[in-house]
Amino acid sequence: MIKTLEQKNTRYLLIWLPVVLLLGSLLFFVMLNMHSHHTQERQLALKQQNVWNAFISQPATMTMQIPGEYVIQKNSLLPAKILNEPRDTSLLITGNSERLNFKALTKEYQFNNENYQLTTFVSSKEFLHLTIKVFTTEALVFLLLLIAIVVINRRSSRQLWRPFHRTLKKAGEYDVVNNQTVQLEPQTGIAEFNQLNDELTNMIVKVNTAYSNQKYFVENASHEIQTPLAIIRSKLDLLINEPGLTEKSAALLGDITEANDRLSQMNKSLLLLAKIDNNQFPNQEQINVSALVERILTTYQDHYNDFPSLRKSIIPDIFITANPALTEILFSNVIKNAVVHNIASGFIKVSLSDNEFSIENSGDTIVEEPEQLFERFRKGNIESKTTGLGLSLVRQITQIYKMGLHYNYKNGIHYVIINFGGM
Repeated sequence: MIKTLEQKNTRYLLIWLPVVLLLGSLLFFVMLNMHSHHTQERQLALKQQNVWNAFISQPATMTMQIPGEYVIQKNSLLPAKILNEPRDTSLLITGNSERLNFKALTKEYQFNNENYQLTTFVSSKEFLHLTIKVFTTEALVFLLLLIAIVVINRRSSRQLWRPFHRTLKKAGEYDVVNNQTVQLEPQTGIAEFNQLNDELTNMIVKVNTAYSNQKYFVENASHEIQTPLAIIRSKLDLLINEPGLTEKSAALLGDITEANDRLSQMNKSLLLLAKIDNNQFPNQEQINVSALVERILTTYQDHYNDFPSLRKSIIPDIFITANPALTEILFSNVIKNAVVHNIASGFIKVSLSDNEFSIENSGDTIVEEPEQLFERFRKGNIESKTTGLGLSLVRQITQIYKMGLHYNYKNGIHYVIINFGGM
């Protein structure tokens, strides 16, 4: 699925930024937990020093035990492995129904030639609550940071890419046929977009120049090439009418005349294809296709003595919007193709409805794939004396007006369907 650059950028942020923030949160929690334990140990050591100093200064009046604070034991023999190392423990404090968790530290001292063990306590509950509160606050800050980054990124992206979208819109409105110039912003505030606009402006100038040159060539070639072909044809007619012409010479002149006519027709077709490619038929109007098809059929019936058997079903007053010249070329080529490539005692069936024109005709087996017949210079029969450009013209015209074009061959019958709706 195609997405915009902004959507892809936001998607990457939503994928990777939470991962980074999660790893950062875990690292923060580990560091916070380590710092919490370090603080507890420092408090235990400080409380040890304060309580012992208070005891040796007033041993007679010093309270030997305060629950949850400290315990002074005389001649106590706690295992050496638990001395001088903080440990976790729990105590039942008067007034509480449950035991509370503490961090404890026990050290051994000597005073007046007697051994004492002093154990101090620091509540683990308060440190746990502090750790949870700080970590929750940090997670909330990271979440707000994630939202802020995504929102700011989307808004900043829209702002930064605004010159690009303006350029894209103007480029989409550009039409080479009208030989128009596109005024792009020389200064967008972003170096890359300035360079893009400069390159597009230069490219449009080159395209306009190339299109103009090609257009002039097509217009000039239509006259320049046809003139020598017409001269050749006239000279051939003079030679054919010369007295004393032998049968062999007449046959050669006939072949040359036929080749010249084909060359002339091919030249006209190629120039017409070039004009269609260059969209040099912009004028459109409402065309009565029913009347046009009837007229073309009548013209070909009068022109061809061996016109095939005709069956037709033409709904009257079917209109389409197109260029008149191209529309006539379209239907003339399709009908002429059915006549020229027919067989002896063959038939043609023409149908015209609101949305579709179809023609069926008998004919020889084709050696090409049906779709390849619409390519330039493709022929269903390599021995055919046609130019191979008729169906190519048909395809070009249907593409211009977004019509559907379908060709098929089955059981000795050729089918051509033109759908006006583009299906």
